[in-house]
Amino acid sequence: MVVKKRKLATEAGGSDERPKYLPGKHPKNQEKTPHVDYNAPLNPKSELFLDDWHIPKFNRFISFTLDVLIDKYKDIFKDFIKLPSRKFHPQYYYKIQQPMSINEIKSRDYEYEDGPSNFLLDVELLTKNCQAYNEYDSLIVKNSMQVVMLIEFEVLKAKNLKRNYLINSEVKAKLLHYLNKLVDATEKKINQALLGASSPKNLDDKVKLSEPFMELVDKDELPEYYEIVHSPMALSIVKQNLEIGQYSKIYDFIIDMLLVFQNAHIFNDPSALIYKDATTLTNYFNYLIQKEFFPELQDLNERGEINLEFDKFEFENYLAIGGGGPAAAGALAISALDNDIEPESNREDLIDQADYDFNHFEGLGNGYNRSLLAEDYLLNPNNFKKLIAKPETVQSEVKNERSTTSDIEKTNSLESEHLKIPKYNVIKSMQKEMQSLSEQHTMEYKPYKLIQQIYIFSSKNLYSQATKPLLGSRPSCNQSWVEYIFNGNELSQNENAFSFMLQPMQTFLTLQSHLTSSLKDTETLLTINKEPVKSRTSNVNSNLSQPQQQENDVIGNDTKQDIENLTIGGGNNNDIVGNDNDKRNNITEIFDIRLSEGLNHLMFRCEDKISHETEFMNFWINVLP
Repeated sequence: MVVKKRKLATEAGGSDERPKYLPGKHPKNQEKTPHVDYNAPLNPKSELFLDDWHIPKFNRFISFTLDVLIDKYKDIFKDFIKLPSRKFHPQYYYKIQQPMSINEIKSRDYEYEDGPSNFLLDVELLTKNCQAYNEYDSLIVKNSMQVVMLIEFEVLKAKNLKRNYLINSEVKAKLLHYLNKLVDATEKKINQALLGASSPKNLDDKVKLSEPFMELVDKDELPEYYEIVHSPMALSIVKQNLEIGQYSKIYDFIIDMLLVFQNAHIFNDPSALIYKDATTLTNYFNYLIQKEFFPELQDLNERGEINLEFDKFEFENYLAIGGGGPAAAGALAISALDNDIEPESNREDLIDQADYDFNHFEGLGNGYNRSLLAEDYLLNPNNFKKLIAKPETVQSEVKNERSTTSDIEKTNSLESEHLKIPKYNVIKSMQKEMQSLSEQHTMEYKPYKLIQQIYIFSSKNLYSQATKPLLGSRPSCNQSWVEYIFNGNELSQNENAFSFMLQPMQTFLTLQSHLTSSLKDTETLLTINKEPVKSRTSNVNSNLSQPQQQENDVIGNDTKQDIENLTIGGGNNNDIVGNDNDKRNNITEIFDIRLSEGLNHLMFRCEDKISHETEFMNFWINVLP
């Protein structure tokens, strides 16, 4: 028999390209394996490690989640389902101190106080061990990073089930706003937001860090990228999906955003610039979502400006599964992964798997094989710390609660404390209303130009009697002398109304006007209840032809003393109102006022004879009966 010659791939017209990344383990050549820190999370800033949370029936959630992920991503998970074979990889157990696999995780019990955090550390141990044993730039290491990423994404959705709202038009507008804010962010803006005043100076404010993440990686330039990354994603695709309504809930959008930057972490070396930019953008995105988006959403909901809705089926199962914690129902968090399973056909099975919290007998700790949990039925989550400290006391309290109706009502009131009561933020609402006011309701500041000062005071005799009482008499407990000073350069013409109250004995006042220009160039008028009042200057000028004795009778010795010795509160020479210079310049006028009982209206008017500019001051004085 003649042996035929086998055709080469190049002769047959095929391509000779081989995949760059080969499956299987690729042990490191170095003798010493890097140390693996079990207690150190890969991302300490993640909300999964920062927040205190738990998921009801956590063991069932883990088992269901891992099974669904394995069925959907078999190529990624196949190397991590079981521990490495001791026959083919005996050196693995000499180098790795704490081997971990998915079957090991599924067999463990995480329903205790620190169970969720220990579960995440066990999951991250999959990629830690893989990176310590294999070459970093190998397919199995890249797959291990994606395994951890996919599991943490599902935990993230289950943890935040209570705020995983449906995306309506209002929520979509807010998400687009923060997405555009991330796209336009520069290194300087990000550091100012994250670090505040302590951010470094001289940072770049022109280059947008999001530019390399806007579009998908070109297959022709980097074909090996798609050998590693099983779920490619770009910011432009996320924005398009959000605009056309591809995302039904908020965390569908959030996970795709995180996927963009996690893919950069998986494909690139930690020393690469794009790896560092992806880390920076991840931190900035988490800041925008946790510190700005969700607080703003909650505030708008409390004020009734936005309507937040849950997925009805998801939330009903959340309540059925025991919604005392922040999240629930592994089936609910995983249902979006498997598109082949219809929700309606699988609904009864999911409810049976979920079960109800009051039938969760296996959840009660007996002190031997497991401890008591906060979500155990008949136990109040508020008393979890007291439950751990004094289990006997708690058990007696449980018996009493079952026997008396009053204690049952008390338990219901304690459980209601978990409900977050909306608080209407009045200050934010007022600030928003003030910003929306039209210009016609705002007062423009317009200082006085003609009126320099208006000084209203009572008789000097009352002041001297109040400060220096007669010998043998006690000073009065009631103030009998008043003074009010109105400086024109500190006041606005658009707000020219003032009011004050006087005692019955203070019906005689003196008003002194201090102008910026001479009286020859201005015309003044003072009215009391629409009746004009003449100034002392006009009274003196009308009686210049009369004898000096008559002038003294008209003006009075006490009035002359007021004009000569008038001061503001006994101040220095600079505080003297109506001094000699003002008299020589003829810019000061003095009016004697007599008020009636009740409300009195004083209006002082000043007009420039040249420019015909007019200024007013209105005083409303209430004299008590």
